[in-house]
Amino acid sequence: MQLILNQEEFDCAICFTEVPPGEGVVLRECLHRFCIDCLREHIRNCTDPEVQCPYQDEQFACHFIITAQEIKALLSEEDFNKFLNRSLATAESQAANSFHCKTPNCPGWCLYEDNVNTFHCEVCSKVNCLTCKAIHFPEMNCREYQQDIQRRALNDDAAKQTQLYLEDMIKKGDAMRCPQCQIILLKKDGCDWMRCSMCRMEICWATRGPRWGPQGVGDTTAGCKCRVGGRKCHPNCRNCH
Repeated sequence: MQLILNQEEFDCAICFTEVPPGEGVVLRECLHRFCIDCLREHIRNCTDPEVQCPYQDEQFACHFIITAQEIKALLSEEDFNKFLNRSLATAESQAANSFHCKTPNCPGWCLYEDNVNTFHCEVCSKVNCLTCKAIHFPEMNCREYQQDIQRRALNDDAAKQTQLYLEDMIKKGDAMRCPQCQIILLKKDGCDWMRCSMCRMEICWATRGPRWGPQGVGDTTAGCKCRVGGRKCHPNCRNCH
């Protein structure tokens, strides 16, 4: 039994009607009591990934969470699946470092680290490039994909739209060309530090240039020179690289 049913009559804290024994639920975490119908509707209408106890009065509002077992027991299978999908969609939208699979109508998504450039979707089995924010053919790398888009844009409307989209992203400052190999890089959320997925050059997003000088990591004779002399490399630098 996933639900604790009331053993004695009580007044529902939501609809204020009398609830006979066995027709109400006592929440496990906080012991607040509600009729089954009110609690079920509260869960159905909740848009948050976690559902809080709905009890509140003039002096107190309960912040305990209704358990997943209780939610599953209260909802039908169809409503429970809708709740899970809605919760996942909300969690995705609220996560700063989330990426949604680019396969049309695929619900797959992930949370990524700044040094990760690909996402293998377990839902549709496609491999997404986080740098291009697109799905390549397996044998293509970022440069080949972008060159293919540029070539096909002469006669293919879809490819032309993609090319215009990438160029517009560069103009808006949402993308840049790698200073070394010139492939287009799209900024993922997070640090101003980037690494080109093709040539592996370390890049400063704030300055749109190399992170280090010609000698590589640690060479501050050139590059963005962030924190050299205690100074930021750019007014927009978040001082994180």
